[in-house]
Amino acid sequence: MDQNVVSVRVAQSSFKRFQSGNFNVKDKPRSGRPVTEKVDGILEKVQDQHISSYDIVEKLGIEHKNLNSIEKARHPKKPDTWIPHELTERNLMNCVLICDSLLKCNETEPFLKRLITSDEKWITYDKNVQKRSFNELLPPGKTIN
Repeated sequence: MDQNVVSVRVAQSSFKRFQSGNFNVKDKPRSGRPVTEKVDGILEKVQDQHISSYDIVEKLGIEHKNLNSIEKARHPKKPDTWIPHELTERNLMNCVLICDSLLKCNETEPFLKRLITSDEKWITYDKNVQKRSFNELLPPGKTIN
């Protein structure tokens, strides 16, 4: 169904309301807190890429599920700057050992040529060509039972 088309039920209730002489299309006032009470503050905080969602919830006094629904409606939040992490001496040594191991593996089997990188995703491209099939090992006219 097209988004610009109202449902049958909405059309029927509008017709009934217009038939009774009520041509007001604004919502009636309702009890409770208005929905737009904190929306401006939330949107302002969501735009700031340096603040976490937990900080937004704490500062504005809203529930985390409400913030999650706002963030889902928009795009996922990603920090705009790289935040370095403190590495221990052991972490640094592990990085060096893993890099060294990968470089040695690449010398025997050049897997790095099969990697295609883009902005945020790694896509591996592996074009394995089967050199010989099992049927080529059998003499002509023979089959496997």
